[in-house]
Amino acid sequence: MNQPKAIVAQSREVSPLPPTDPSVPDTDLTPLPPRQSRFLWLTPLEFLSVINAPLLAVWAMTMTTWLRPALVDSHRRGPKPVYPDSLILLIAFIQTAWQFSYEMMIDYLRARPQLAQFIGCPLNADGRVRVISVGQYWERRRALGTWPFLFFFIGMVWQLVKAGVIAGSDLVLDSSVLNAWFHDDPDAAWSFPKPWKGSTWGFKIHTLLCRWSSLPVMFLITPANRHDCLWAIPLLLATVACYGFQVRIVRADAAYFSVAILCFIRYVLHASFVIDYNLRRKGKKSVATLFFLDQWRFHCGFRTVIERHFAWAKRYFGLNSSHYQGWTAMTQHAALVYAVMLGVALAAERFGRPDLRLSRKGVLAAKTP
Repeated sequence: MNQPKAIVAQSREVSPLPPTDPSVPDTDLTPLPPRQSRFLWLTPLEFLSVINAPLLAVWAMTMTTWLRPALVDSHRRGPKPVYPDSLILLIAFIQTAWQFSYEMMIDYLRARPQLAQFIGCPLNADGRVRVISVGQYWERRRALGTWPFLFFFIGMVWQLVKAGVIAGSDLVLDSSVLNAWFHDDPDAAWSFPKPWKGSTWGFKIHTLLCRWSSLPVMFLITPANRHDCLWAIPLLLATVACYGFQVRIVRADAAYFSVAILCFIRYVLHASFVIDYNLRRKGKKSVATLFFLDQWRFHCGFRTVIERHFAWAKRYFGLNSSHYQGWTAMTQHAALVYAVMLGVALAAERFGRPDLRLSRKGVLAAKTP
């Protein structure tokens, strides 16, 4: 398996942060030697090394413990856990990036002991790598909750902010419906019917996108029957609090046209807004000139970048192909999918291939038997 030795060495020297340090760790973002091939086609070991995934996984678990500390039962019966929580997070990240099933993921690790040892699998007494079982991995991943995956996603965004890929000055806000896999999902709901689509049983992902990079910076999962405007202010507030963006303009469609959202953008964020003004609503009348309407339509056209983002995320990254049940599992899946998108963009940036920032097939290697 060919890989830059300096990258692997740098990732293996990772040390966990102290539990009292909530800051984002400093990661290696130096440019890497360009490759002569047309595409990068990184293996899982190379991909994790390039995007500093082991360090971010340890930081995500440290932040989760710092945010929600739990007591350790010293009198716990049975065998002690030998697989760290950061290992479960890295396995879930690889599984989402290469779209493996649970069984395929564990078999993939067993066939590649170098990768298993790199992400933190322990060694047996005879020196062989010990890989977690399918059942234990599924239970451990479900028990992690949502915070480790959210912090891992935030860490990926921070790396791209430091690399200069995400600016955060021009943000686009929108939502998209995700189909539920189980018909009896207790957290799902029917979306409001549309003339061209009808209702959908599932969830809704509310996303805040950086327009210049077409990459997500914050998201939220809700049932499909929740209105979009309810989550605009929490998403904007969480984004500014996490990253400290100097927001200049916020773009959205007519669903976010409300006095509360407009006042928050103007007087709290001190930014401008380009929110579509739907004339079909009751009580709205147009008194603008044709020149004003042409200019408004021109500025609203930049909002279509988030529609392409949802199309790429669903078709190439598997955002809408989640075989999970419940809000927690859907949030985990969405955070991992967005983290993979950010990791692909970071790998393309480090190798000097900005044209591959949104290309999963151009950065990640194909599945190998």
